Amino acid sequence: MLIFRFAGHLRRHFRQISLNVSTPAQGMRLLIAQSPGLKKDLMNTRVRLRLAGEEVSDDSIGWQMDRELKPGSTVLLVPVIEGSAIGVAAWVLIAVTVASVAYSVYMARNMKTKTSAEAAQTNSITNNSFTSAENRIGQGRPVPILLGEMVVGSNVISLGIDTTNNMDWQESIS
Repeated sequence: MLIFRFAGHLRRHFRQISLNVSTPAQGMRLLIAQSPGLKKDLMNTRVRLRLAGEEVSDDSIGWQMDRELKPGSTVLLVPVIEGSAIGVAAWVLIAVTVASVAYSVYMARNMKTKTSAEAAQTNSITNNSFTSAENRIGQGRPVPILLGEMVVGSNVISLGIDTTNNMDWQESIS
């Protein structure tokens, strides 16, 4: 019986499991057959292997996996952490992402188009054929033209048409 122990991100499949096998290769075949996710992770990750407390090198892994171990021996699989160049690229990518989000927030807060009500408060009214009313119709939708007296929803459509750009807006509203 061998005890298989996993470390790192391989622990999501198994932490420690005892199998009634005599070689590490038999145990790994059983574990891979039970968990296809473990097989995928082992194929995509460089793994360091310890058999019965001894470090296994890459050139001797073939015969080490097929040798019989004493019952109760431990087989430890540890993923190797590597790739400092990938780490630097990841930090650069994170920095660029944070900067772009910060710039987007800045633009959203400071480059806001003033509504006609805000423009009236700052004395910078421009002629856009609606005076002090919000145009809340989406792009591509028709703007209703009301003739006479009508009851509309909670938004005021128009108070009048202003064809001049004077600063005395109270005289322009009809």
